[in-house]
Amino acid sequence: MIFDYDDLVGQFILCRNENDIPAPWTMRRHGSWYLGVHVALPVVEILASDSAMIGWLLGYPIHPEGLLVTETVRFSFSSKVSQVSAQFESSLYAYGGRFAAVCFATQTPRLYLDPCGTLAAVFSPKQQMVASTTTLIPRLDDQDDNHELIRALDIPGKDAYYPFGLTSRRSVARLLPNHFLDLETWQAVRHWPSQEFTPVDKLPDAVNEMAHLLKNNITAVVRKHPLYMSLTAGRDSRMLLACARPHLHDISFVTFGVPQSWGLLDKQVAPRIAKRLHLKHSFLPYEQPSENELNEWLNRTGYCIRGSQWVRTYNRLDPQRAVLMGAAGELGRGFHWRKGDTESSPICADDLLLKRDLPITTEIKSRARQWLENLPVKNTLTIWGLLYNELFNGCWFGPLLYGFKYNPLYIWPFSQRRIIEIMMSLPADYRRNNILPVELIKSHWPELLRIPFNWPIGIKRYFYAVKWRTDLIRRKWFSKINNKKTLPNASPGKG
Repeated sequence: MIFDYDDLVGQFILCRNENDIPAPWTMRRHGSWYLGVHVALPVVEILASDSAMIGWLLGYPIHPEGLLVTETVRFSFSSKVSQVSAQFESSLYAYGGRFAAVCFATQTPRLYLDPCGTLAAVFSPKQQMVASTTTLIPRLDDQDDNHELIRALDIPGKDAYYPFGLTSRRSVARLLPNHFLDLETWQAVRHWPSQEFTPVDKLPDAVNEMAHLLKNNITAVVRKHPLYMSLTAGRDSRMLLACARPHLHDISFVTFGVPQSWGLLDKQVAPRIAKRLHLKHSFLPYEQPSENELNEWLNRTGYCIRGSQWVRTYNRLDPQRAVLMGAAGELGRGFHWRKGDTESSPICADDLLLKRDLPITTEIKSRARQWLENLPVKNTLTIWGLLYNELFNGCWFGPLLYGFKYNPLYIWPFSQRRIIEIMMSLPADYRRNNILPVELIKSHWPELLRIPFNWPIGIKRYFYAVKWRTDLIRRKWFSKINNKKTLPNASPGKG
């Protein structure tokens, strides 16, 4: 039972009964549907070209012309057009940003998410409710908690998430990115991709188009809000930095201290980058949250994920500033692939679970098999990309954003349909060899390439090189030993 709904910053609920809307929240109505939103979450109407109201747009969508949407939007088709669903989706996914959309123009109402599911949603068919988190959906009875699944994933004991649309509740499911929710049948339906990706023909043109879209998304937020941008030692934040070059005076760069080894590398490299380029930069050291802060964070995220160890650090940010993050840029690299895979490598449900480090339970494996069988693509590298986006981004990173109480305006510039399509269409070797960040940065701020990615600067680089080489030899040695142990029973996966 939630008593302080004001604590659920930037969240929403869509339902049939207005009594389910928290009293302090703003309420809208269309026919038999009620939409309730926390005061921090913007909502605008979607109009067709004939001025018919065809939906609601929630969150922080970015217009293709580089404007953060704050007023009613108009899609350029009539509400009476025969292919209204295709027209609606085409218009909606020209937008970037963090958003969800309710569509009333189709035969049955639908709910859509942004391409990475960063304004996450769960739903209860029995109660005919959609909400940002399970916290807002009442429990049906004492049997509603899926205790077997809760034990298997051990949330919040472990840093894990509920995959493939599962939640800790039997009556509540999560809507994955690239799926819409039919609000009559209460079935999640994949709407993208509908076929295999066509490989990019002209690489320089594709990279320039992607950079143009990233610049548009950054510019849109800068025009409306003072801005933080994440700065790390990695490739994705460096690409955003290159695309943000015209706006450096309007951006405060920030590096978050995390206890893992890669966090120590960010701490060493990011300030050196900022100093060389005269950027406004701050480092936020890691702070262990209190038990009360952890419980509040879990409540805001519906007890569906863990990531709460960062809550105190992130909550030190100025709540009046937007935060741009480099998430989803990994789709342009082979980061998420299984080592050695090609486009035609065999893949099965167990492979998916092993790759995402998920427990192989009957329920999770069944969901993984169903997800794999319903894909309209056979390219194994594409499957790994979709898995990464729909599970890691859609089930962990997107829902995690609800946990940061003081600033709901987190936006991923990479979260745009066309950007993701370009990244997923790049040649395999191009992605495997991490060429995209180099080519994009070379075209828009080549000086940034003088600073190595994910590698220390100065004297520490020599010590790091020795450690890296030693770890590599150790990993190869252990891998060889393990392969010898498992070779007699090994068999290729089928999918």
